[in-house]
Amino acid sequence: MEPKLFFISSLPCALWGAASDRVIIAVHGAQSHKKDLPFRLLAETFGDCQVLSFDLPEHGERQNQLPLCKFSVCVQDLSAVFDYAASRWAHIGLFAVSMGAYCSLLACKNRLVKHAWFLSPVVNMEHLIKNMMIWFQTRTCMS
Repeated sequence: MEPKLFFISSLPCALWGAASDRVIIAVHGAQSHKKDLPFRLLAETFGDCQVLSFDLPEHGERQNQLPLCKFSVCVQDLSAVFDYAASRWAHIGLFAVSMGAYCSLLACKNRLVKHAWFLSPVVNMEHLIKNMMIWFQTRTCMS
């Protein structure tokens, strides 16, 4: 399955699947992009829905460009994608991976989402952050 490529304002987007009144907005994580395999598999699995994905800053077609990938920018981009989806589909779902899940939670706090699925490789965020802080302190002290 190949997506239809287009832009929402300046955001590179991909729309997967046949026309439907349902869409799943798919938000990738770090080091990914709008045409990544999970989004194709999602579209093939949910054949009665379309899947709308886009490139976050510094990913996919937006590599080596401004703006930088900051949460505030990602939330603005997600808001533009949600506004676009709300104007075209009756039912909106959300599938988000890792960093994309966090940004989606920030962007969707006042939006109606029919279903949401979040995928994250991090099982214990507190443990990860503590380990990163220890690693950073060790690296700083050794320099």
